[in-house]
Amino acid sequence: MNPPAEVRISFRVIPSPIWLALSVSFLLLLGYLAIGNPVRPEMSPWVRLASLFPLMLVCALMVLDSIQRVEMESDGIRVVSLAGILLGKISPLRRLQGGRNFRMSWARVDAVELRIPHFQSPFRRTVPRGWLMAGSSGRLVKIPLGHPQLPRALALLRHFVHPYFLQLPSRDWEGKIPPRMVLERMLRSVVLNPSTPPAFITETARACLFWGSNSQAERLMDLALSSHPQDEGLLEEYFQMMKRLGKQEKAKDAMEKLIRLRSSAMDLLEMAEMKHAEGDQKGATEYLLQAVERPPSSDLAHFLLGCIYVQREGLEETALDQWKKGLDRARHPQLLEKLGDAYRYHRALLTTPGFFEREHRRMRSLIWSQRLALGGAALVLAGLAWWWVAPHSAVPFPGRSGALLIIGGILMLGAIALRRSGRDPRA
Repeated sequence: MNPPAEVRISFRVIPSPIWLALSVSFLLLLGYLAIGNPVRPEMSPWVRLASLFPLMLVCALMVLDSIQRVEMESDGIRVVSLAGILLGKISPLRRLQGGRNFRMSWARVDAVELRIPHFQSPFRRTVPRGWLMAGSSGRLVKIPLGHPQLPRALALLRHFVHPYFLQLPSRDWEGKIPPRMVLERMLRSVVLNPSTPPAFITETARACLFWGSNSQAERLMDLALSSHPQDEGLLEEYFQMMKRLGKQEKAKDAMEKLIRLRSSAMDLLEMAEMKHAEGDQKGATEYLLQAVERPPSSDLAHFLLGCIYVQREGLEETALDQWKKGLDRARHPQLLEKLGDAYRYHRALLTTPGFFEREHRRMRSLIWSQRLALGGAALVLAGLAWWWVAPHSAVPFPGRSGALLIIGGILMLGAIALRRSGRDPRA
């Protein structure tokens, strides 16, 4: 595994431009209401500003939260929003930065994939709408397509993440996407030239995938495979494309042909994943047991076998044995960390008294903290809006609107306390 040209990059991203635009629009609306309110002209500007200041502060934090700084280095990925940077300079308390900053080791990265919406605006001509996403559930890094740092980030991800967890259009994709005009010329070449090479047809199908033309990409791959049905490289490209398009039957047929044509442990692992997705646990286990006997990927096979066994009642010890064997054979640093984390966590789950109960309480605290935070924020906003529209609702103090504010604040404080107790100690 050759080291990349650089082992650390830092860049800024806007995960959701729509959310940023909405936040800025709401902030401008509140500023207009504070300067010259047509609804309540009898209130002085300072009183209007003081009453709207909490909402303006929330909107300002929403704007700053919409811009993130991403740092990728040898020990993992660190993401911090501009709001987190600002709050960190104001106060060192980590509670104020909770949810805005997170660090994720490479062992926590479960997948690196390309997310492209089916609908692409006809006004987009150079780069389609989509993101390169890396991370796990709840902690994602979204790099928009066309970002100037995308190729460098992709090179680092290829270096530090095991190839099995890279769900990309092709194994050698470097982040380049042909513009829409180039795609149209490629399609004309395929239509007008019956003897178009399969490699060019495959490249055209991949470009169609980038621009959301999934049905066209499927037809092109069928055309390419029909001319060379036994070509191993073409079958692998066909499998990857059908898997991404969700055509499980076509992908399964292509993988079965690959298994007959060549001896590759990665093919067995891919087939085991498809069997597992179909609910055929026995078939998935059989393919993984075959892959265990092939040294280049036996460490990954042991890891996946342990993940299957741990889901079955009574096979927890067998899962630990598989992870222990994988630790002895692991070569890739990320897979070695994943195996170590899984082995330590589930061994503690089986051997440490009260560990299961503590984990159950931690997960329950985390779930309720999210519910209380959402309910508290809704009550605070409702109370502020109610008081703004009808000031008499706060008389006599605290009144109904004030009661909503107090209850919402209590719920949000409870959410902060529960979130702290529900924090994952391994994070």
